[in-house]
Amino acid sequence: MNFHVSVRLDRLEAELDDIIRAGFQPEVRMTDIDHLMALPLDDLKRIAERIRAHSFTIFTHGPFLGLDIASLNGFLARHSRECLLRGLEVTYALGGSVMVIHTNYSPFYSRGGLHEWFDNWSERMPAVIEEARRLGITVALENAWEENPHVLERLVDLLPKGAAFCIDVGHAAAFSRLVVKRWWDVLGERVVALHLHDNDGLSDDHLAPGKGIVDFPALVGLVAAKSPPPLMTLEVDLADAIVGRRYLEPLFDEALRRKAR
Repeated sequence: MNFHVSVRLDRLEAELDDIIRAGFQPEVRMTDIDHLMALPLDDLKRIAERIRAHSFTIFTHGPFLGLDIASLNGFLARHSRECLLRGLEVTYALGGSVMVIHTNYSPFYSRGGLHEWFDNWSERMPAVIEEARRLGITVALENAWEENPHVLERLVDLLPKGAAFCIDVGHAAAFSRLVVKRWWDVLGERVVALHLHDNDGLSDDHLAPGKGIVDFPALVGLVAAKSPPPLMTLEVDLADAIVGRRYLEPLFDEALRRKAR
């Protein structure tokens, strides 16, 4: 079973050799938006050449900190759109075919505010999806503050065809309190990526899988039945990714043996 590990775009060159030695592939996380927007094309070309040399299946996590394309603040919405489009540019330049994004949905709006937010989403996000389609990139909506999978399902249904899902199992445990099977039952057919980490159900601490309350044996059974499997990222630091892989691999081995019977 192949696993990715999350690495910041501004640390990718420095950490790539360590990732390779540990037997992972990179999911490139665009955490530093200032760095993302200013990154020279020559730097991108150099990084892309190193990635191609190793025949990686790379994908990205688009920019998210402080962004909201559906914001009721028009200035913030325009800035968010430009950042997402830049994220698609960088994903394409690196050879990625999937870019995961946060919707930045918030359950804390009033009913009226939430209605306006959904209207803004349906007006503004289709242009991003169309640009992704032009570049051959699938945009995968990741659960963060969404309290149930039906929120993500509604958001995708407001977009042109082609958008998909990334289930973040740690976020589901900390912010929705629904077991991961409930998320999978609703979204699983259109899941192209998984973010794997653990927590105590109270705080999004990004612990190694097996160190918290997430029911990974149940998740592995669901994932093993899907063909092809989604891209899977251990969204922890490299040392914990090694620990998490050691925990998950026997679970996958057993699930695949059961499937083959």
